[in-house]
Amino acid sequence: MSDPPDTEADLIRLAQAGDVAAFRQLAQRQQAFLFACAYTFCRDRHGAEDLAQETLVAAWRSLARFDGRCQLSSWLYGILKHRYLKVGTRRVGPSIDDLPADTLPQQTSTPARDAEQAEDAAQVRAAVASLPEEHRQVIELRFFAGASLDEIATALDCPLGTVKSRLHHGLEKLRKRKFEMNLFSPSRESLERNP
Repeated sequence: MSDPPDTEADLIRLAQAGDVAAFRQLAQRQQAFLFACAYTFCRDRHGAEDLAQETLVAAWRSLARFDGRCQLSSWLYGILKHRYLKVGTRRVGPSIDDLPADTLPQQTSTPARDAEQAEDAAQVRAAVASLPEEHRQVIELRFFAGASLDEIATALDCPLGTVKSRLHHGLEKLRKRKFEMNLFSPSRESLERNP
């Protein structure tokens, strides 16, 4: 009786040969990471679970094409992102009306505050989207998916130092963009004083 495979490479080889149990082990190892990444896109637990599951189904179907040039987690992240972009517009998070009343914030909302928060969120999304791919991926994984730097290094198949550098440069670009936006646009305080 042979020992069960324990390395990712062994499990991938077995799964590519059709071993469902080996693929299940791979899926279990990647499950938390995939869910975290999916949640950054969906912002909804059920949507994230669905997207992570769809990613695994797509990965199983195309596992023969995985050639090992990158980490399995990087390959899965690519599938997840592609699946989200393909059907993401149909994914809608829960409405505030769906939440129990006792979980809602007690702070009263005003149209001005709501508009300000929506504007801030849109500016952050636009700023992150404008980053070069290598910086944007690290920022999304770190702050939206909550991945550790080690997890990001594994997912992107690059050294930890590279992840730290990309994170640093990406944040610097975001800070510079925020400074430029504040410099060239009137402040909210001045708009409120001089409507």
